[in-house]
Amino acid sequence: MSLDDPKLSPLTFRAWSGYNNAGIAAVAIGSVLRHTRSLSLAKALLIMPIVMHSEMTKFLASERTRSREVASLLAIRPDFVANFDRRFHSSLAHSVNAIQLLHQLGYLNFDTVLTETTPFVVSKEFGKRAALIAKASSEIAHLLQTSEDDLYLNLRVEL
Repeated sequence: MSLDDPKLSPLTFRAWSGYNNAGIAAVAIGSVLRHTRSLSLAKALLIMPIVMHSEMTKFLASERTRSREVASLLAIRPDFVANFDRRFHSSLAHSVNAIQLLHQLGYLNFDTVLTETTPFVVSKEFGKRAALIAKASSEIAHLLQTSEDDLYLNLRVEL
């Protein structure tokens, strides 16, 4: 399959980045799950679009950031949701693959919710980006405490 293939839409490649993949999604979901112990699938699918936004991840990883609900965060930083819907839809495959990977490796069980079975620990061998995501994961977990309806509404995800 080449880039000149007429079957591929330009959107396919505009949203793709080698920087965002199932491995990064597994790090993000596994790190957040360490704090929440369980997550609904709907909430787990919101993690990757959050970490795909570098500024949002840096902001959440900062020690100066106060924990807040998603609505108040977006009131002070509306730029964090400028293209959240596009990030959500472009990360769905990576997120689902990451959940399958974490399940296969024994880090989580999935029945009606994702439940941590073994804590996912990010070490320095994972790299700087993974370390930043792990550092932001407690704030991401705090953001996800809001109801699914409120999260999807505030993050402007169109289903």
